[in-house]
Amino acid sequence: MTRKIGVFSLIMVWATGAWAQDSEEVQRIVAVVNDEIISEYDIDERMALITATTGNVRTQEEYDQLRKTVLQLLVDEKLQIQEAREQEISVTAKDVEQRFAELASRNRISPQQFDQELIRMGASKQSILKQLQAGIAWEEVINARLRPFLAIGEGEVNSYLDRLISNKGLPEYRVGEIFLAVDSAEQENEVRQTAERLVRQIREGTEFDAVARQFSDTATGAVGGDKGWIIGDQLDEDLRDTILGMREGQVSDPIRVTGGYYIVTMTDKRRTLSADPDETQLDLTQIVVRTSGDNSDALEQRVNEEAAGITRCSDVGPVASALGAWDQGSLGRVRLGDLPPELKQAVENLEVGQASKAVRRNDDLRVLVVCGRDEPEINEPSYAEIEDFLSNQRLAMMARRYLRDLRRDAIIDYRTELE
Repeated sequence: MTRKIGVFSLIMVWATGAWAQDSEEVQRIVAVVNDEIISEYDIDERMALITATTGNVRTQEEYDQLRKTVLQLLVDEKLQIQEAREQEISVTAKDVEQRFAELASRNRISPQQFDQELIRMGASKQSILKQLQAGIAWEEVINARLRPFLAIGEGEVNSYLDRLISNKGLPEYRVGEIFLAVDSAEQENEVRQTAERLVRQIREGTEFDAVARQFSDTATGAVGGDKGWIIGDQLDEDLRDTILGMREGQVSDPIRVTGGYYIVTMTDKRRTLSADPDETQLDLTQIVVRTSGDNSDALEQRVNEEAAGITRCSDVGPVASALGAWDQGSLGRVRLGDLPPELKQAVENLEVGQASKAVRRNDDLRVLVVCGRDEPEINEPSYAEIEDFLSNQRLAMMARRYLRDLRRDAIIDYRTELE
């Protein structure tokens, strides 16, 4: 079973041994982006952060490849901050600290604890703050420069709603994405190798959303690559066949598309405009009978025979007494999706007044009786929700083109090869 690796459980190896940088070289200028420098120290600082949050590298070749990728990330961040300055957009220290606190909250720790964990692992809060500053600045640029020109017509919203209705009952997909841009033929091999390395790390347990936040060249990167729910005929043509063939939790191989490489994951599936069974609310009462190794099979048969006679919740007491149950009583109101898998399976199709088959848990046989059942409501998305979804889709495409144009028009002087 693959072990999930949290943001603070990864071991960093890059900063020690033969790969560590000589102290005399940390201030070496690696690139100049429109007269602003990126130093060796900047790269080392970001390497520590990325390694801490997405996993370490195994070989010298992977290490060298990651440093090249980091340099491109830093170039893009310089361009984003410079464009914000050009548009007279400023990001305050308070804005950045608030975003840092939100990131800490997602990891269920305080900002102070987050800071200390970064120090412990050899990374730094300052590196995250620089990255967050660039992200906030870019969001403000997009909102100021692109959003005013974004128009989603009533016809588009109604057309999307019509498609939802026509797909009612058919699968709908919750998809995560990572996009790595290829801006020139010279980058092809480098980006492909990066994509392959990221896929390996995710499959070995690194969180998909942590990788997306560090590497994805799309607006969804800020939210861990989450594209939200998408109906089948809205899936990108280049990705559709791959996504339709995926299991929940599966991560794709790198997919070459126009402009770069995608990595996608299937987060969840549901039926379009259909109730999510996991949201069903149940009032449950249980009967718990202790077992012994010698008679457990015979006892299970007897428990099932007695439980089959239950037609209403008032029958629970007499049946529990007849079985010599050591525990009985109400479990209260429970969401179906919150039950352990074996109990969920036992009750998900029961009507009110019905009892489940006996479920073995440790040394007990447990019968659940449904005393009340409320199915979730089926609500069509509102006009505003559809408009917002379509707007964000289009805005992400526009933002990608915007950054590509900034790269094309920038004067970028690479002073040294990363080796």
